[in-house]
Amino acid sequence: MKYKHLIFDVDGTLSDPRYAALHAEGISTLFSSLRGKGIKLGLVTSGPGQVYTDEFLPLGVAAYADHVICVGDIAPTLPSPDPLSEYIRLAGVTAGECLFVGDTICDMQYAQATGVDFGLALWGERPVKHIRAAWYFRSPADVLHTLEAATEPLHAYPLAKWAMELQFISQAGLTYSQDDFDRERFARLREIAAEMMSMQTGFSVKHVESLFCNETGFQTPKLDTRAAIFEQGKILLVKEKNGTWSLPGGWVDVNQSIGDNTVKEVKEEAGLDVVPVRLIAVQDRNRHNVPVYAYGICKVFVLCEVIGGAFCPNTETVDSRFFALDELPLLAEEKNSARQIALCFEAYRSEGWVTLFD
Repeated sequence: MKYKHLIFDVDGTLSDPRYAALHAEGISTLFSSLRGKGIKLGLVTSGPGQVYTDEFLPLGVAAYADHVICVGDIAPTLPSPDPLSEYIRLAGVTAGECLFVGDTICDMQYAQATGVDFGLALWGERPVKHIRAAWYFRSPADVLHTLEAATEPLHAYPLAKWAMELQFISQAGLTYSQDDFDRERFARLREIAAEMMSMQTGFSVKHVESLFCNETGFQTPKLDTRAAIFEQGKILLVKEKNGTWSLPGGWVDVNQSIGDNTVKEVKEEAGLDVVPVRLIAVQDRNRHNVPVYAYGICKVFVLCEVIGGAFCPNTETVDSRFFALDELPLLAEEKNSARQIALCFEAYRSEGWVTLFD
């Protein structure tokens, strides 16, 4: 996981009686899960320590906290980023290892002042307009999903990240620029991006150019749909010719909608007729899957119900089977991870599922 320390703002985010009680169970589950995963927990507030500690005992928060830091314990000042700085000092960590969760524009500013990533808690009733965050959480459970997914594999390859940005800038420049000299510069910029990606991946520049620099027009992410189909509490996976297993799905055709494409891919790969019933998640592939691709992809997970059909071996898949979460086979990790499949199970079991996106 990218973050080793989760720091919660106590004021409002956890304590506001209008909605803290509503999410008490989710908060308790979140904190116990964090403890089990080895993530340290900090609580910071602008108020006096003892009052807030006692206030949170019903939610069991204080029992999980490694540090409870209040601005009143540091200096009798107005709200400030000092508690965040003090947590970083006491824990002996860097700002990059921490995620601060709050619900106000002041919390956002505290995070910015200390260089800590900010997560905005949206489960309250406070106005959130103009608040910018690295992550947006609709419930305490959403925090856990994000922490598990926030490995951000692209960050492990800074050269690839820069190359992708250069490719994006150069393609836009080639699309919109009317000046011949500028177009020459953008073309060279694109060549540099391909050379950087070649250095990162080990593929030849020519091969990288064929995959990475073969489009025209404004560059946007590609769409990939994956169907989550359940039977007796187990999820359907299809076996590909290389022996790995995946949720049925694939690239969205230019003349297909998300729903239509999901139906089409399931029919082609699993032989089943399905009806899309719920959108589970829309994810940035390079944040959730490996290896990192040289272009952007949005993965769309759709819960579907079977209305007919049967599997038949085809040009893409050789088998299909339903699996329990604890018996997953060797997965095609570039298409779907165990975490993503677990997310589908959670959506299947939840009557009030809220679509996740990042």
